[in-house]
Amino acid sequence: MGSDISKDGCFHYPTMDRRNLSTLRNYLCNYKPPVGCGDCINILLFGMVGAGKSSIINTFLSALDPQGTIITCVPTGTDPWSLTKQLRSYRAGCLKFWDSVGCNALENPDRTKRVLQMILEGRVLTGTNLRSFNPDVDFANYPVIPENVIHGVAFVFDISTMDSISDDKMEEFQELQTIVVQKYVHRVVIGTKFELLGIPEKDNAWIYEYKPLQWKFELLAERTGIEKRSMFVVSNQWRGDQIEMIKCILALYVLDNMVRNIDRFLRAV
Repeated sequence: MGSDISKDGCFHYPTMDRRNLSTLRNYLCNYKPPVGCGDCINILLFGMVGAGKSSIINTFLSALDPQGTIITCVPTGTDPWSLTKQLRSYRAGCLKFWDSVGCNALENPDRTKRVLQMILEGRVLTGTNLRSFNPDVDFANYPVIPENVIHGVAFVFDISTMDSISDDKMEEFQELQTIVVQKYVHRVVIGTKFELLGIPEKDNAWIYEYKPLQWKFELLAERTGIEKRSMFVVSNQWRGDQIEMIKCILALYVLDNMVRNIDRFLRAV
């Protein structure tokens, strides 16, 4: 590991062993939301086209599986349906993950903000084509669907290409995350494709202590307004037909953080 590793800029220290894997999975698989807020926690994945939103949902579903079996129910990659157009949801126990169109695939920033706001409020039906969805029609035509109200948002960034995102686009992300905060919705950042930063797979257990990742998070914090302690990584690369222990823990670790924070807020209101 050498000089590439530093604890000074590290906020997360997940324990990388099977006992912690079991603890995280048991908590999340057996989680029950507070009475009065529905039967599941709704988590929206939001980001640019190709950032890895759909792949992350597959990773979450796989990590939550008792055997860690690879689940690929969400179309990704070269699949003809991989470019998400519709608002879709995928449930595992009391957790429901929402996949959405890439935020840069909508017509303009103002429309993107209105679409996000309506999704957060639970006004958009599952299966709605977000590219043709008209958020300017009277809200009365889109009543709140309580079971669709979003409790948490994960803004997804491709860590390997985020340096090329323009300042204008990053300003849009600042405005989007401000909308999430104003709705009292918990939000985090998830970085994908960290493997492309050059860290050897054998050192993934120390990924949060890896300096190049810390620098990426520092830059993201400056450009998005989201604090570094709310930034996590998830891997979408596996060997064989099972997700490896460390990659399972990385996925479950961010879910555990989100669910505990959301649960704390829901019980307080």
